[in-house]
Amino acid sequence: MNAGPLLSARGLNAGYGDFQALFDVDFHIAAGEVVALIGANGAGKSTMLKTFVGLVPVRGGTVTFDGIDVSQTPAHALAVQGLAMVPEGRRLFRGMTVEDNLRVAADHARHLPADDRPWTLERLYDLFPILAERRGQAVEKLSGGQQQMVAIGRALMMQPKVLLCDEISLGLAPKVIGEIYAMLPAIRQSGTAILLVEQDVTLATRSSDRVCCLLEGRIVLTGRSSELSRETIAKAYFGVGHEVG
Repeated sequence: MNAGPLLSARGLNAGYGDFQALFDVDFHIAAGEVVALIGANGAGKSTMLKTFVGLVPVRGGTVTFDGIDVSQTPAHALAVQGLAMVPEGRRLFRGMTVEDNLRVAADHARHLPADDRPWTLERLYDLFPILAERRGQAVEKLSGGQQQMVAIGRALMMQPKVLLCDEISLGLAPKVIGEIYAMLPAIRQSGTAILLVEQDVTLATRSSDRVCCLLEGRIVLTGRSSELSRETIAKAYFGVGHEVG
């Protein structure tokens, strides 16, 4: 794992219209690292991911990716450079098959040399065998868990350096959540960093190297997942002992 940050933010401010959602956020993630971003509903977690991938404009501060200031870089260019997001709600291409969804994403990485394209259809089907079985099926006919696997696979086919996952466990049965999270070590072994938005604090800490907690648009806690107590996390999550405003 590289020591230096692959994706970082410094003094980041962002929002929608007259509403400011992020305030002076400092953040970093290194290659191959898994960082969990936690916080209550409305804390700014999804906004932070969307700002990193260019879907929400940076109002102040900087976002740096792979050593380059990308604060004003458009979303399509960031995707080509190696930032891929698994959005909340999956947002698959309905009416298309599993394999067509994956192949469309692969087109974004056509410019990369073969050595920089570790994720192939064959490797994805090894990771998610059920998708190999359903490759010719329309995605809307799949179960929620299978659709989530397609969404993750679609992002991986873009050959990301950083995979940003927004609530990938939302609405899924515990068994399916376990199956999906069991795939994260294989993803990070390729050197891909994973930024994980997760409501389940126990799952977040168990699956990550570090935890960052957002409260009303500000990071109020960050630390090694193995070193943070449940009490410390709970206090940050609910704002106990923190003044925000």
